[in-house]
Amino acid sequence: MERTLERLAKFRNLSEAYLSSYRHGTPAFIRVLPTDRCNLKCAYCWQHNNASADMTIDSFRAYLKKAKELHVGLITFLGGEPMIWSPLCEALALCTERHVMTDLTTNGTLLTSATVEELGRSGLDYLNISVDGTTANEVTCKNSIFRSDLMGALKEARTKHHMHTRINSVIYNNNYEAIQTLMEFSRKWDMQLSLWFIVPPLDPAQRPDKDIYFSVADEPLLRDIVSDILEKKQAGYPIIDPDSYFENIFRFIRREKFWDCNYPTRYGWINVTPTGRIRSCTKKMDELDFRFLDLDLESLGRLRSILKEKVRTCNIDCYSNCAYDSYFYTHNKGELIKKVLRRLKVT
Repeated sequence: MERTLERLAKFRNLSEAYLSSYRHGTPAFIRVLPTDRCNLKCAYCWQHNNASADMTIDSFRAYLKKAKELHVGLITFLGGEPMIWSPLCEALALCTERHVMTDLTTNGTLLTSATVEELGRSGLDYLNISVDGTTANEVTCKNSIFRSDLMGALKEARTKHHMHTRINSVIYNNNYEAIQTLMEFSRKWDMQLSLWFIVPPLDPAQRPDKDIYFSVADEPLLRDIVSDILEKKQAGYPIIDPDSYFENIFRFIRREKFWDCNYPTRYGWINVTPTGRIRSCTKKMDELDFRFLDLDLESLGRLRSILKEKVRTCNIDCYSNCAYDSYFYTHNKGELIKKVLRRLKVT
């Protein structure tokens, strides 16, 4: 009963955050990046800096207070790898106390029966586990979901703590057989699956010496992949990304401009770095001249103008599913309602 009342309070707060976003332009969501460090080094990833310092729990308390002042309804914890940040569960519990919904994305390496239980007790609402294959390879080592002990713990956390789990996976050249295995796995366990086509980093110097990116020459392969994914979605596999994300991959590799990143809008996420400054995008390692603690309605307007200008230069090079999906659901409210209802059904 206590967990049910907590979730009702969080949903009420999130609803009020949406209304405030409409009426006043306040952010309904923020992303907290408590550390830029990571215990993996996946070939396609450029979202880590192992020389950086971590956020302190006292700083997080201040950011949470500011988030409440801005009527934030959902805080996502990202990195780096947020589970190497030692105060994580304390921060989650603080959010629960303030009726702020929480979402955590992890590479899964530190997930055990004990840590899953600790996350659940802290009030974590949504756990997103990045999984790219069944075994480790030279591109990625993210395969934690296939550990025999983990699924039982996640199933128990869903029942006991109402903690919902989702799998996030990337599609790159030569890993689609592993993705097919993941799709079967997600269907077996009734676990939502989000799929993302990887894209090269904006800085050519950060690109790995591996043939993992798709190009126009890969259109026949991509057509087979897209056809298979859409058939499985039609058959009831719990793949949550809209059909158009997969259908439009051909427009992306031809470098067409056909969608707009939501970061500059009131629906867009605000990213808070370990130092408390704003990052223009989680795919970049920059820090803007904005401190989260200084944000108010006037500075939010200036920030969104800067983000809008930055998006002009990178949107055509990006096909991140989180950014695309946000754009899609903003412009397709009926599909958004269906997605929310499906998510409520499984939680």
